[in-house]
Amino acid sequence: MFWHSFKYAFRTLLKSRAMMFWTLIFPFILAILFNMAFARLHDFDVFEAFDVAVVDDENFRDSEIFKEAFKTLSEEGEEQLFVTQYVDSEKADQLLADEKVDGIVYIVDGEPHVKIKKNGTNQTVLTTAVEQIYQSSKMIEDIADTKINEAVSEMSPEQLMRGEMPDVEKIYKDAVATVSEVEPNVKDDSRVMNIVVIEFYTLIAMACMQGSMLSSEMMDRCLPNITSRGKRVAIAPTRKGIVIVSNLLASYSILLLSLIALIAFMRFVLGVEFGSNLGFIILLAAVGGLASTVMGMMLSIVLKTNNAAKNVIILIITMVGCLFAGMFGGNKGFFDNLSPIINKISPVGMITDGFYSLYYYADSARYFSNVYGLLIVAAIFMILSIRGLRRQRYDSI
Repeated sequence: MFWHSFKYAFRTLLKSRAMMFWTLIFPFILAILFNMAFARLHDFDVFEAFDVAVVDDENFRDSEIFKEAFKTLSEEGEEQLFVTQYVDSEKADQLLADEKVDGIVYIVDGEPHVKIKKNGTNQTVLTTAVEQIYQSSKMIEDIADTKINEAVSEMSPEQLMRGEMPDVEKIYKDAVATVSEVEPNVKDDSRVMNIVVIEFYTLIAMACMQGSMLSSEMMDRCLPNITSRGKRVAIAPTRKGIVIVSNLLASYSILLLSLIALIAFMRFVLGVEFGSNLGFIILLAAVGGLASTVMGMMLSIVLKTNNAAKNVIILIITMVGCLFAGMFGGNKGFFDNLSPIINKISPVGMITDGFYSLYYYADSARYFSNVYGLLIVAAIFMILSIRGLRRQRYDSI
């Protein structure tokens, strides 16, 4: 009976044009559009450096990492990215108003900000490059703090009593060297992390979230207070658990197949370089899709409204998560500081952060912390769903 219910649910979803569009077609359309929009960024042989203004104030001068980064990116050569002018804030605003620069970079309390007048390819490059520099600076701080704590823990009580401390300057230099060694290089396929691949990461995360629509659609078909089919399921002799699990499995199967197809399409057709960890990318997408599928079931049970309204809610959750994760040219670091809790609990944020960690960290600890986090989120959604189903009572069906 389980496989009969599974096959029926699978065929039902395949015949739903709306669901198949959002799950199978829409992510592919976005992938093609992203690839067209950023096509010239993949060809660094013809890429032309563009003008930017950096506000050269005390905040910028105190930020050694940003000073060195912009110095390197502005050096004449084949890989020059910026033609940088170091000016005060008033001059920078005037240059931007006169469209003599494509953007302004300024530092406030150690955090970078980008000001632009209009959207375009150069503005996207600038925003994403600043984001990467900021992520690198945060990594250096994290690595240095870890090394300092390890060094302190290895010191004897006598050394601590004498006030001896680790060589902090050397530790920071080693951290900078470590980050520099794994710095993304567009000419090295083994560690590729070009400046627009974050858009494709969030696209995969967004595609994972489409599983919520699939599972919500199928759960509505099992709830007697939502659909006529749900009434028939409620009075049928078949165990309700079998029907629900088979419907969820059918939803997840379609989602997983579409995710694998999307990743393969990006990698082998569009030529998006995800690096050498394609298997880990698929694993993270699969776990993210599982969390999304269970979330859709939970929302279908908790929300007492029609399926269209539920899909709107799912879409809002997905788009907000994508924005905070860095899609649409967003600054992930800025949102991490504005509201760090969102990307830590958002499935989109965890999926995207997991992709980041594959390339920025030598070990896989942070990657698996995101995988485990998604599994915990899925378990929480499952518990809420079970409690919601047990509490449902109907006077008449």
